[in-house]
Amino acid sequence: MHKSQDPVMQEKREALARFLGVDNTALRISNGHLYGFRAFFHGNDEAYLVLSDEEATQAAENAVQDKIWLICLESLFAYFDLESYPADLLGKVKTKEIRQANEEIKKLIYHTCGMEPLRKRMLTYGNRKNLLADYDQTEHEQEGFFIYRLY
Repeated sequence: MHKSQDPVMQEKREALARFLGVDNTALRISNGHLYGFRAFFHGNDEAYLVLSDEEATQAAENAVQDKIWLICLESLFAYFDLESYPADLLGKVKTKEIRQANEEIKKLIYHTCGMEPLRKRMLTYGNRKNLLADYDQTEHEQEGFFIYRLY
């Protein structure tokens, strides 16, 4: 995992450590980015995004594109009141197929209303936590940062 000398990342790490009630050395910073930002790992089975308000909005806007397949299925199932969930298909469909479907749906959106109006509308309805907190769809505030549990 990546150790950061960035003072903002250190502030985020300390805020998350206090939120979790752990020593900040128990948190590792990801090497890669998710929705444009580095995540924090605690143990082997927890990951978090810790973002400012502006960063959280930007990350959520980025997440819309990556999760358009999920958003479409959730909307479809909810519209028809079906007892089925997009997560049900994850073990049955390959990641490559999901990415291909996501790309095709994005093309349809780009040729109709465009992605920007969809992003803005989704965030207007308060979907930031749903887009970023895969684990519990909850946004926690800690010391000026918003914390989202990924898993």
